[in-house]
Amino acid sequence: MVVTLIFAFLLAIVAAIFALQNPTPVAANFFGVRVDGSLALFVLLGIAFGFLIGVLVMLPGRIKSGLTNLRQRKQIEELKASLEQHKEKLAQAQAEAQAAKQAASSIPSAQPALSNQEPTPPAPAQPL
Repeated sequence: MVVTLIFAFLLAIVAAIFALQNPTPVAANFFGVRVDGSLALFVLLGIAFGFLIGVLVMLPGRIKSGLTNLRQRKQIEELKASLEQHKEKLAQAQAEAQAAKQAASSIPSAQPALSNQEPTPPAPAQPL
């Protein structure tokens, strides 16, 4: 951007110097219309029309990129808000899990009593 601005400024200076050094009257025909004027005037008009055409060509792209940037900024804000909500839910779930873990560790464990009896073997199959 800065380089383009410097280049445009230098081009304007060169065009102004050229216009001051070439006040020669010339005649120009434009679609059958004869126009008399100085060479500097025609050069400066050519530069001005070139600038105008350049701006008009760039304008749709600049508008499109501006709208895209605006849409993306809105999306970023929505995603940030969503992220904060998810962080709050995660913190709440972690707190609940920690509380449940502490509650489970404070309850004495009910372990089944092991019996010293040996298991009874299954009954033999009877023939039919």
